[in-house]
Amino acid sequence: MKQIFLLFLFIVLSVGAWPQDSLLHKVVKHSFNIDEHSVVKDSTGKQLTYKEWGDLVRTRQFVLWPENIEDPKTAFIVKKKGTKEVRYIKSETEQTTGTRESMPKQLSPEEAKEQYMASLPKPYESTYFNTGEIMEPFSTHDINGNKIKLKDLRGKVVVLNFWFIGCPACMQEIPELNKLVDDYKGNSNVIFLAIALDYRYDLKKFLKQTEFKYDIIDDGRNIAARYKIGLYPTSVILNKEGKVTFHTVGFAVNSPYWMRKTINEGLK
Repeated sequence: MKQIFLLFLFIVLSVGAWPQDSLLHKVVKHSFNIDEHSVVKDSTGKQLTYKEWGDLVRTRQFVLWPENIEDPKTAFIVKKKGTKEVRYIKSETEQTTGTRESMPKQLSPEEAKEQYMASLPKPYESTYFNTGEIMEPFSTHDINGNKIKLKDLRGKVVVLNFWFIGCPACMQEIPELNKLVDDYKGNSNVIFLAIALDYRYDLKKFLKQTEFKYDIIDDGRNIAARYKIGLYPTSVILNKEGKVTFHTVGFAVNSPYWMRKTINEGLK
């Protein structure tokens, strides 16, 4: 269990391998190993024990942020999810001279969050799909017996999520995925499908306690096996031509940002 939990932390809490500097437009490679030897502090600077910060992370209310994204051996700060930071946009003068103007443009909390998410590394890509390829279509039924044929959804942006009930990272991202569905409520050109490994009875029992706004497909093991998916959650977005435009494995705090960005580009 300890090894599994540490792997989960590495997938979920590391900030990725391909961060993009949104101001300089440079791609820099970073990676972080998070284990029981990592230095983790609270907001006051107090160093926490492995058990202390591990217990916080397991509540799914806290995440780890690197103190210095340029340092592969950086310490991490435990932050409560939803914490907003006030940032500002550098002016052209400041970007060229490095001198901060006395009155920088202040951002709203929403703008600050958007800018911050854009500055984080892009979520890890899965190894099961290739960007630009046409996803092999499948045909199945959803949990309510409605027939679903992926090929019939050409002309729409399709958002797929492969998951199962016992997956901690899957549970962590469901609230964020629900918000994503709400953002496109009433837009018939965006389809959300959640392919679960679980049987219908277990899913219906689960959904009575936990809302998941995607259209749920039960007993999707054969579909997942077709694409050789072995890590969960795995998300895939297809454009109107059925081509893969985004795919990621695990849960990253900025996955919803990239998913919205990809969906919006696909709707143009």
